[in-house]
Amino acid sequence: MSEQAKEIEALPPSLQDFKAPDLPANKPVLFFHPYNFHAQKVLMVFYEKKIDFFPYVVDLCNGEQYSNWFLNLNPKGDVPVLQDGALVIPSSTHIINYVESKFRGDRALKPPHNTKAFDQMLLFEQAMARLPVGTLSLGSFIHDDLKLVPKAPFIGPVRQSCLKNNEKVLELLRHSVDDQATNKAALQHKLDIQLRRHKLASSREDFQRVLDAVRHFLLYAEQELSAQAPRSEWLTGDELSVADISLGLLLHRLYQLGFENQLWAFGKLPQVEAYFLRFRQRESFHRLQPSNFAILREMWTRTPGNYKLGAGAGFLVGHI
Repeated sequence: MSEQAKEIEALPPSLQDFKAPDLPANKPVLFFHPYNFHAQKVLMVFYEKKIDFFPYVVDLCNGEQYSNWFLNLNPKGDVPVLQDGALVIPSSTHIINYVESKFRGDRALKPPHNTKAFDQMLLFEQAMARLPVGTLSLGSFIHDDLKLVPKAPFIGPVRQSCLKNNEKVLELLRHSVDDQATNKAALQHKLDIQLRRHKLASSREDFQRVLDAVRHFLLYAEQELSAQAPRSEWLTGDELSVADISLGLLLHRLYQLGFENQLWAFGKLPQVEAYFLRFRQRESFHRLQPSNFAILREMWTRTPGNYKLGAGAGFLVGHI
């Protein structure tokens, strides 16, 4: 048996099932997952710039990002990834820089270099890049004492299912580190990051520091927005920029997880609250949101069987 055949045989059945997809050659292909924060940033940039592309949803829940075909595309096993012809571009930052340059046209999402607006955008982007969004999601599922008001799909038993799935994907990553020869270093680095994230999210004290960092950043955003109001609606002027996409999606993730009452609602941060309402009116934001059917399907897929049984019984009772 060849070394490659042995490697394939050693993979868990779920990874063996993933085959390289047939993709169009006449347009850029974006590999993403609709609930991945960094993929959402790229998607919204594409929608704002009206770029014609082919979307491919990577099954992160079952470890498709660690299948052989995807690791050949991105050895780090991360989404998003953009493939434009023979060019493969990983990471949201690099993808956004690429499409901003290639598809600049009439809708630029970055101010001109060597301007105050550009420096402001860069400052916001760097500050937000330091906020561990993945840790926010994981920690919110772990610590019940936070008294959050989560929104679909992160509600009820789905939260516990997300925690179990996190453990499952970690095991798939460990298996990939052991079995992959060519991508071992990149995958080991990712595993180290994931384990640190889990440790950070699991500690109530450490997670509180993450929340405090988010609160301090939002206070800074409130001050900057107050200084600009009412002259401009966005962080760097009258036009939406990449920094606004990052901030708006950060607020949306916090809203989905149920943090808004603690952080900005009820007059705590009125400028941030008004800003979030403006952001949610963007057409690109609405295109980003899954349909009600997709949300329900995601929730049903992640709901444990015993809860499904109860839900089914309740449905029958309501329709007898």
